[in-house]
Amino acid sequence: MEPATSADDVWRALMEDTQGWWVDDPVFRAAYEHPTLRALFPMATHGTIKFFRTAWSWPDTPAHDLPLIACGGPPYQVIAAGYERIIGLAATAEEAAELVVENLPPAPVIPGSTCETPSGGDQR
Repeated sequence: MEPATSADDVWRALMEDTQGWWVDDPVFRAAYEHPTLRALFPMATHGTIKFFRTAWSWPDTPAHDLPLIACGGPPYQVIAAGYERIIGLAATAEEAAELVVENLPPAPVIPGSTCETPSGGDQR
């Protein structure tokens, strides 16, 4: 199977699917509508929505270093990467999406690259 070329492609496929368990789940709609989460690659699996920074295809195993949401609430559980711990409970799907965003780790820095800080200085 060819990997998706963009997160938008993956989101579109999930949102247009009429057979998946996630079809009417409000968590998927809330995550899709959140600009930060929409920039990530989603994966619907075992009653959860996981997020990845890069595209991948089966049987590759991407780095799972981002929080996930257990669907089927409310309340919705937001869980740390690797099912390490429950970060928190959210009363609404929108709150669950925001809780994921609040707990996203910084993106890894690619060796040899520099990042601009808002003040214009180099961050290394």
